[in-house]
Amino acid sequence: MPPIRRALATLLILGMGAARALDTNDLAAAEKELEALVADWEAAWQKAPSDENAIELGRALQALGVIERQAGKAEEALPHLQTAVERLATDSPAGRSDALEALAMAEQDLGKGTDAEKHLRQVIELRPEGAERLQGTDNLALNLLAQGNYPEAGELLRQALDATPADDVESRARRLGNLGRYLHVLGSHARAADTFREALALKFENPELRLSLSSQLALSNLRLGKTEEARKGMEEAASEARTFYHDTPFRAVPFINNLGALDLSAGNASEARASFAEALALLEKSFDPQHPSLITPLNNLGAAQQAEGDYKGAEQSLRRAAALQEKHLPRIHLQTAETARNLARNALLSGAPNAAAEINRATNIGISVIESAAPEIDRATELGIAVLDELIGHGSEQERLNFLQRHDLVSLPCATGDPQRIAHVLLATKARLFDAMLSGGKTDAVPDWQTVQKSLAPGSALVDATRFTALDGTDTYGAVILLPQGPPKWVLLGTEEDLQRWLAAFRERLAWRASALAGKSNPPPALKLRGILRSLHQKFWEPIARELPAETQHIAFSPDGALHFLPLPALMDEGMQPLCSRFLQVATVTSGRDLLNPAATTKLSSSPWELLGVSEFPKSKEPPGDDPLLELLASLADMPGTADEMSRLEKLAPRGSEFLRNEKASEQALASLPKAPAVLHLGCHAFFLADDLSPATDLDFDEHADLLHAGGLLLHGAALRKADSPLFSPDDDLLFPSEVAKLPLQGTRLVTLSSCESGAGTAVSGEGLLGLRRGFALAGAREVVVALWPVSDRSTPEFMERFYQLALASDRPAQALWQCQREFLAKAKNDDEFEAAVLRYAPFVLSQNTPLATGAEIAAAQSTSTPATKPAFPWKRLALVLPLLLFVVARLFKRRTA
Repeated sequence: MPPIRRALATLLILGMGAARALDTNDLAAAEKELEALVADWEAAWQKAPSDENAIELGRALQALGVIERQAGKAEEALPHLQTAVERLATDSPAGRSDALEALAMAEQDLGKGTDAEKHLRQVIELRPEGAERLQGTDNLALNLLAQGNYPEAGELLRQALDATPADDVESRARRLGNLGRYLHVLGSHARAADTFREALALKFENPELRLSLSSQLALSNLRLGKTEEARKGMEEAASEARTFYHDTPFRAVPFINNLGALDLSAGNASEARASFAEALALLEKSFDPQHPSLITPLNNLGAAQQAEGDYKGAEQSLRRAAALQEKHLPRIHLQTAETARNLARNALLSGAPNAAAEINRATNIGISVIESAAPEIDRATELGIAVLDELIGHGSEQERLNFLQRHDLVSLPCATGDPQRIAHVLLATKARLFDAMLSGGKTDAVPDWQTVQKSLAPGSALVDATRFTALDGTDTYGAVILLPQGPPKWVLLGTEEDLQRWLAAFRERLAWRASALAGKSNPPPALKLRGILRSLHQKFWEPIARELPAETQHIAFSPDGALHFLPLPALMDEGMQPLCSRFLQVATVTSGRDLLNPAATTKLSSSPWELLGVSEFPKSKEPPGDDPLLELLASLADMPGTADEMSRLEKLAPRGSEFLRNEKASEQALASLPKAPAVLHLGCHAFFLADDLSPATDLDFDEHADLLHAGGLLLHGAALRKADSPLFSPDDDLLFPSEVAKLPLQGTRLVTLSSCESGAGTAVSGEGLLGLRRGFALAGAREVVVALWPVSDRSTPEFMERFYQLALASDRPAQALWQCQREFLAKAKNDDEFEAAVLRYAPFVLSQNTPLATGAEIAAAQSTSTPATKPAFPWKRLALVLPLLLFVVARLFKRRTA
C-alpha cells in the first residue's frame, strides 16, 4: 500500500470528506480537509506534547505532504514532510519509514537527489524483508538512476524484480517498467522494448501504469527506428494522457515530450518545437521556474530550435536547462553531457552558419569560431568522457556497446579541425571498452598525446583515424597524424559513402578474379583493381601521405569504422606502386594507447609453438535446412594446401613445438593447452555470415546479438554440427569470438589465422572490430594476423613460410608481414598477375597491442633447408650410412631366423 493510503488508513479520526475527495481524485478538497486536520492535531500537541499526540500530528502532516506533492506542490509539501519525520521519531519502524519515504519523494521532485538518497537508504534499513522493503528499493534505484549512478541503479532494479512474486502482477509490471527505463537510458532499446512488452502482457488493473508502459514502449520503438509503430503508440498515449490527467495536466508532459522526440527524429523541427513548448508551458504553470522537471523539455526545445536554425532561441533554452542541471544534478550525468553537447554544437552553428559546407570542402572553420565554441566543446567532451569512464567497466558487453553507439564524443572536436583537441579525445575514447575488458573492468588514466609521441622512434608515425558526423550530417573520416616531433596534424579523408562504394567495387573485382582463377568465365566488372585501389588511396591515404616526412618508414595505424577493411598494402600511389613498396611497415593498433603498453617479452624463437592444421572436414549427413551456418558448413571444402603449409612450418618451428593435424586439431585441444605457446598458428576455415560491413552506428546489440557471433573459427569436426546443436559448446570445434577470448593465451606473442575471412567482423565506430582478432587479443595474444577476404589454401604455404622466415630473422612480425607482402606483390608482371597477387597475398593484416618495433629492411634467406631456429635434419648424412644400416639390420634378422 502506498504511504498516503497507509497513513490515511491509520488516521481513525479522518473525516469522510477527505476520504471521499481522494476516491474522486479531488486533490484540492482532500488538501483542504487535511489542513484542518493538521491544525486540530497541532493544537492538541501544543496543549499536550505527548508521544501519542506527536505521532498523530506527524501522520496528518505526512498525509497532507503527500497530497500536496501529488498536486505538484512539492515546495509546500517539503516542510510538512520534514516536520512529519520529526514528530514520528518515536513511531514504529514502519511509520517512520513511510514518512521518510514520502519526504524523499518530495526532495527528489525538487532536485535534492543526494538528500533523497540518504533518506531512502534509511527507509530500506527500517523495513524488514518483503514487499515494503522492495518498494523502498525501487525508489532508491530510480533515485540513483536520476543521479547518474547507473551501475548500482541497475543492480538494485534487477534485485527488486527477482524478489517480486509472480502472482503480484502489478508490482511485477511496475518493476519491469523501472528496469525498462534503466535499459532505455543506457541505450539498450531492444531489451527495454522487450521488458515493456513483458510488463504490458501481465494482467493488472492500474490504467495509469499501463499508460506509462505503453508510452515507454513507443519511445523505445522510436529509438530502434520503428517509426510508424512508435507514432501510433505515442499519439494514442498522448491523447489518453490529456484526458486522464485533465485535473493535473502537468502529468501529461512526458507523453507530449515523446511526441516531440518523434517529430524531431523525423526532421519535423517545427512540429517538435511546438510539442516541447507545450510541455514546458504546462510545467511552468504548475511549478517554480527553478523546478528540475523543466530540464528535459528545455533541452529538447533547444534541440528543436537549433534544428530550425533559431540558434539564439536554442542558446536561451539550453542555457536554462544547463543552469537547472547545475543546481539539481551531479556533474557526471548523461543528461548534463547531452545538454553540453547541444550547447557546443549550437556555438559552432551560430558562429559559422556555413560551417558544414566549409567542412565538406575540406577547410577548417574560422579560427574565431573555434575560439568562441572551444569552451563549450571542451566542456561537453570532458563530461562525455567522465560518463564513459563511469559506465565502461559495468554491465554486459551488449549494454556497453549500445551505450557507445548512442553517445558520440568525437564529432564536435572533429568539427573544429583542431589537431590537439581531436588527438586528446581519440586517445580518451577509442577502444575504451576493449581495454576495460582486457584489464578486467579497470580503466587506466588516459595519456596525453605528448606521452604517446615520446614512444615513437625516429622515422615512425601514429595515424589515428576516426569516423565522425560533420555538422551537415555527413558521415566522414579524418585522421590525426602524430610524428616523433612537433604538434599533431589533422587531415580530412573521404566520406563513408565514398568508402563503401569503393570497397564494394573492390570486393566485386576480387570475387570475379577468384572465379576466373577457378576456371569460370564470367564477364568482368567494368573497373579494374588498379583503378579501384588508386581511388581508395586518393581519398583515404593520400591526404595522410602528404603530411608524412620522407624519412617516415614505420607507421602504427589505428583505423575506425570501415577503414578496418581497407586493403592497405595494395593501395596504389600516384606512381601506381602499391603502398607496401613505400614503407617498411604499417601495423594496426586499436588506439594510440597501445604504443604505451610494455613490449612483448616473448621472442618468437624462445619457446615452442602450437600449430593446428585442418585439411579434411568430415560432414554431417543431415540436410542443412534454412540455417545459414549449417548451409555454410555443408559446403566446406577440404584444404589440401594446409598439409603443405604445416610441413613447411615444421622445418621452421622451435624444438618442442606441437603439430596437431585434422582430428587432433580440435577445440578441446586448443582450450586445454598446458602452457601458452610463443606462436599459435591455425590453418583452418573461418566464417563470417553478416553481409553488411558498414560500421555499426544505430545498431542495438541486443536486437542484433547475432553480430557478436556472426563469425568464428572452424576446426576439424565443425561441419558435423546439427540443427539442434547448442549455440556454444566446448567440444563442437566451432569457436565464436567469445569462446576464443577464454583460451589460455596469456603470454602468447603471435597468433596467425591462416584462414579465409578471419579478419571480418562488425565495425563499431570508435571501438574497433568485433570478431576473431578482438577475441584472440582478449585471450592474451599480443599480435594477431588475420585475413580480410577469402584466400586459397594452395597459395598460402609459400607465403606463410616466407613470413615466418622474416619474422624469426627480425623478431618484428608486423614488419615481416608487410615486407612479405611487398615481395610477393612485386613479382606481378601485368594486371592479371597483380590482381591474382592481391587476391592471394594482400588480405593479411597484423594488429598488435605493443609498441611499434622499428628496424631496417629484414635480411633473411628464402631457403627452407636451414631453419633459423633448429638444425635441418641430416638427410645427406643419412643417405651415406643407409646402406650400412640396411646391411646390419639384414644380418640381425638372419641370425634371429636361423
